Amino acid sequence: MTGVVPPTIERPKTVIGVGMREMVILGIGLVIAMLVVISPISLILKVGFAVLVMGLAALLALGRAPTTGKTFEEHFIDIIRFYSRGRFLQRGTSGESELRKAVEEPAYSAADIEKVFEKQAEKGVVKVKPLPLNWSGLFGVVSFAFLAALLVWIWGGGLRELLLTFGIQ
Repeated sequence: MTGVVPPTIERPKTVIGVGMREMVILGIGLVIAMLVVISPISLILKVGFAVLVMGLAALLALGRAPTTGKTFEEHFIDIIRFYSRGRFLQRGTSGESELRKAVEEPAYSAADIEKVFEKQAEKGVVKVKPLPLNWSGLFGVVSFAFLAALLVWIWGGGLRELLLTFGIQ
């Protein structure tokens, strides 16, 4: 045995449990959307902003990073940790002496490998597929809010008014 420990490969989670965290985020989004609905702005803006707020709340609550399966908070903390870490261009420039073992010990014995890959049951009452927590998910939410506002504008007579100004009936 060479003493080299192979990297562990985490299987991506296919479902997430909807627990208290998700319900709190969705509840806050619903309250903000209701405040937008009762505000004194036009109906088109009300619908657009309410759909945008609820979509962003759903994306934050149910979204997971596609490569790691981490929530928004975990992913954001990783980004902050990455930018606040000390940077070293090469080994030995930190000023501290490195203490290294001659041979690294494996993190798991051969009998424990199967236990690492056992499927862990997700907590929560309802299990749903996660939303993509990336730019495409954000673009989808913004597009859906724009389409909802456009449909309300068409339903409210905006299209008819526009066509009448050009003489099209």
